[in-house]
Amino acid sequence: MTLDDYNLSEWPFRTTADENFAFIWAGRPKTKQQLDRLLLKMPLIPKSSLHILWANFGMGKTHTLYHLKYRCQQTKGQIIPIYAVMPKRSTGFIELYREIVQAFLGDAELRDYLGRQLVDLGQNSKGASVAMHPMFSKSPGVVKALLAIRNGDIEETTAAQQWLTAQPGLPAWAMNSIGVNYRIKTPEDAINALSSLINLVVSGGTRQKQLLLMIDEFQRIGELRPIIASQVNSSLHTVFNAHPTKLQMILTFSVGKKENVDYLLSAELKSRAEPQSINLDVLSREEAVGFLADLFGQFRIRKDDPRPLYPFSQAAVNAILRTIGQKKSLTPRRINSYASHVLSEHMVIANDSVNEISEAEVISLLSSAELGELDNDSQ
Repeated sequence: MTLDDYNLSEWPFRTTADENFAFIWAGRPKTKQQLDRLLLKMPLIPKSSLHILWANFGMGKTHTLYHLKYRCQQTKGQIIPIYAVMPKRSTGFIELYREIVQAFLGDAELRDYLGRQLVDLGQNSKGASVAMHPMFSKSPGVVKALLAIRNGDIEETTAAQQWLTAQPGLPAWAMNSIGVNYRIKTPEDAINALSSLINLVVSGGTRQKQLLLMIDEFQRIGELRPIIASQVNSSLHTVFNAHPTKLQMILTFSVGKKENVDYLLSAELKSRAEPQSINLDVLSREEAVGFLADLFGQFRIRKDDPRPLYPFSQAAVNAILRTIGQKKSLTPRRINSYASHVLSEHMVIANDSVNEISEAEVISLLSSAELGELDNDSQ
């Protein structure tokens, strides 16, 4: 048996966020409405905004950010998305800065866009050096590094990327090769360099542009020493304040309660956050069925299939959700995990049958006492 036999173009279940599946949105209509509204507001309202997204593990938080990034990429340059992850270990803002800049440089299209932005600035500067433009006054090396990357020389590109991402140990000759005479080594250096990059992204053009900076797993700030956590919060606050327009920032937290977000976020950042946060809660039984139906619908080869849950019967889905709900909460990750287990086992023993998976088969396949014993709601 193959997936084609079940009217599926791909395996529909993912238990970890997969950026190749970023175009998929299943279930959660309320959250989708929030994202739709956010994407509509960004190009219309120039003021910068800070948004909070919080959810417990397995709720689809990272996938939500991937989906937002995908949606932004469809706006033809109106909203430019950057996705970065808060480092697991940190000695200061430099590590988070490094993650953000690596996200800038890791996207070939974005690198090309930054280069084109510099060319446009140069053409409008009437012979003056682009590095002397006011938007780069506190970090002119950003321009020189980006120009070195655009020139395409391998050694210069490597040196420029190492310099921009504040990698330690860059030799003086490498810095000289790209024309910079200082290093990015303090929080202030990193703030200035990041602000210069943001300025470059949103500058020029006939249409208003916005940068969407998404920082995932920001709850990790709670694992840092208080003085380091304060530095990271303060640095982000300074970056945000430096861009009163055209910067959208989303911080995500893997926490079970909103009170934990309030504890982890500095007062300065909280005071700038939008009044309505985005929360991904556990699914009700009805929402879980809708989630699976939407998921299967995204991968249908023949879109006119009248069976929204095929290859599962409605009774089979009910049995899966009942099994999960007896001991655990209904999360997208958990539903994917159990449904994947059932479908994969069914395909092994199906004997060329394309009949719907029955309730009895689900009960049999999920009868193991050890099933899911390592999975719990505290993770």
